[in-house]
Amino acid sequence: MNLFDRLSSRWRVVGITAVVALVYVGILVAYGLSNADDAVDTRAPDPAGVLVYLDVGSVDGEAFSVDAKVSVYPGQDLVSNYGYLKDDLLIDLAPLASGGRLVFSAGTAPSPSPSTIYSDGDIRTWPFDSYHAESVVVRAFSESGAARTPVPAVVAVTDSLTGWSVDSDGDHTGGDKFDITVSRNGVSKVYDLAICMVLVALPMCALFVAVNTVRRRKKFQPPMVTWFAVMLFAVLPIRNLLPGAPPIGSWVDYAVVLWVVLGLVTAMILYVCTWWRDAP
Repeated sequence: MNLFDRLSSRWRVVGITAVVALVYVGILVAYGLSNADDAVDTRAPDPAGVLVYLDVGSVDGEAFSVDAKVSVYPGQDLVSNYGYLKDDLLIDLAPLASGGRLVFSAGTAPSPSPSTIYSDGDIRTWPFDSYHAESVVVRAFSESGAARTPVPAVVAVTDSLTGWSVDSDGDHTGGDKFDITVSRNGVSKVYDLAICMVLVALPMCALFVAVNTVRRRKKFQPPMVTWFAVMLFAVLPIRNLLPGAPPIGSWVDYAVVLWVVLGLVTAMILYVCTWWRDAP
């Protein structure tokens, strides 16, 4: 190899290393920005009303539901000097996938309560799936004996999800209908597609080795047969690393996993045929 070839080879290595480093740093920066702390929450309930937080904590695409934690902050007119409710406080949330009306008893301080909201979406489109809870309504009532009085409410939708974006178009007035949309953010999609690229790389490497061995450009190595088998059995564990665990039969299985398995099996068959041809 002459000097020019050595320099060209060195610069190719440097260039590839630089690209990988830039991609690595870019992903870390994007992840950090996507998880940056939001501004300090300065919301406060009206004296005679309540402030209700719907904190989205998880998404279950197979059950068509979004889990949220309901936190209620009553105004000063609804609580005693010690911060306890003067009357029973009822929170109606719809459309519910499970659970029921939330009741906070008089003489207690409201604590966060779990609730499950119905949402529409298709997990089979992973990682481009999104979930929509339409016409969500939150109502608050103060109950004393048999009397029930509507309480003005302000509803704020927040999220504690990693890798997801939650959109509900700001705060809402109790009793009004609003929508909640939950979708994977850009960093999450990049991670998901990167795992798919890892899967695609497996049959490419295997076929490269097998084809060059069949063409006698490389010598047959018997231990390499186990290498093909190991890669084949690695497909399922890597597939199970996909965030959100898309169900079997999702598009990723037809577009990626199936062809990865076929490519690896084809490479193994070619290598075995070479063994049959060249082995003593």
